[in-house]
Amino acid sequence: MTGPADRPADPDTAAGQWLAALGGQPAVTTVADPKPPTGAELAERMDLLAVPGQDREEVAAGLPDPGRDPARWEALVRCHQQLYADPGPDAPSTAPDWPTAPAALGSAGRYFYVHLYLLALPHALERQRRLGIPDDVVAATFADLGAKLTTYRLGHGTGGFDRQGWIVRHFRGTLHRLGRLQFERGVLDADASGGDAASDGGPAHGDPVLQVHIPGDGPLDPAGCDASFAAAREFQARHFPGAPHRHATCHSWLLDPQLAEHLPAGSNILAFQRRFMAFGARPVGDDDVLEFVFHTPPGTADLDRLPQTTTLHRALVRHLRTGGHWRTAHGWTELP
Repeated sequence: MTGPADRPADPDTAAGQWLAALGGQPAVTTVADPKPPTGAELAERMDLLAVPGQDREEVAAGLPDPGRDPARWEALVRCHQQLYADPGPDAPSTAPDWPTAPAALGSAGRYFYVHLYLLALPHALERQRRLGIPDDVVAATFADLGAKLTTYRLGHGTGGFDRQGWIVRHFRGTLHRLGRLQFERGVLDADASGGDAASDGGPAHGDPVLQVHIPGDGPLDPAGCDASFAAAREFQARHFPGAPHRHATCHSWLLDPQLAEHLPAGSNILAFQRRFMAFGARPVGDDDVLEFVFHTPPGTADLDRLPQTTTLHRALVRHLRTGGHWRTAHGWTELP
């Protein structure tokens, strides 16, 4: 019997055109194409990616194979090729342009990129093994996909995944989670940041940097952050000795200096801010704040219905209600 997730998309519809566009990406033959996993292999991969229990049945039921849904399978194969059409984990690379699936595809579209990463996991693990990355770091890093599934459900009220471009870093091996924080090898882009920090002794445009990302799954306690920064220096020296990094950067609303007007001086967020020297522009970042803290998709927040259970919640909403805006700020620091 064929269910909605298995039914091929009509090529004349938006869904069919979306699949055709993905399937028509240039072929890359440097990496072996994926194969449909067995049931046991699929369960093991979902464990490593921390796919939540409430998503697993639908994810498994919708995973296509070449005979059941050739158009969707071909699109996944081509995305798999594009995922690994990069210079390797030693060099920054641009993520593929993968648009979100049309709503007409239903759960098959909402989970399309979860299926991609399930198929892509064996090659990603082989990259990690070649680099000598410890198993606990690999597990912590790849569990971010499951966290994004949880965030999607909180924001949309149904299962799905729309962070396909973000997870490219994890699978290519340029981002790793080390304790409380994630560190991504990259270069400083002064155009994107609105300037560089060379005049203050920090990184210049094009310099190698470790970009710091903050997972939303716990407090930013100073001891945990200290341990992460210390681990990052050792991790880079051991696993990427040919690509030394002197500086770390962070680009986040958590560095917005306006937070000092609303939070206690001893708060973890302000302690985190003090690790960094400010540089660059500060564009409006209201949507980022609301999505990160309240899990509301961009443009959908109703301030009157947002929870007000913490000091941070109240500060964020109060500032927006008075006509203010939160800003994405940029900071740099020397690695310890």
